[in-house]
Amino acid sequence: MAVVLCRAGGRLFSRCQETAVDTCIFCGHPFCQTHTYHIEGHETVCTRKRCSSKQDDLKAHMLYQERVRQRNAANLCAEEGCGPHPGEQCSLCRAQFCERHVMERLYPFREGRVVIQRPASVCAWCWGRRKVWRS
Repeated sequence: MAVVLCRAGGRLFSRCQETAVDTCIFCGHPFCQTHTYHIEGHETVCTRKRCSSKQDDLKAHMLYQERVRQRNAANLCAEEGCGPHPGEQCSLCRAQFCERHVMERLYPFREGRVVIQRPASVCAWCWGRRKVWRS
């Protein structure tokens, strides 16, 4: 059985030569113990900036969704500090907002290898997240 080497590091000759311990769920590259950012259950993430940023964003998004669920359960706009009567929904996170906190925008959706700009009702939180997931 062939040994799989870590693919982290620089270009061809400066790559890490340690034995890989897992494969990153975001980039699909094998990584060693030194280049491990997160391993828990089926979540394995390497230390590449793009991958670690995505992992950090997922954790923050889960906390955000919990706060939003609590506000929406109390019939409040998902935006902190805003009042009652949410009537609009973010197309991405599905949170309920008042009409001031959701904007109709062209949002980049990936279809295979192609990115298509489609109109979507998007909250400020989801609009900010697009940069992390673009890569």
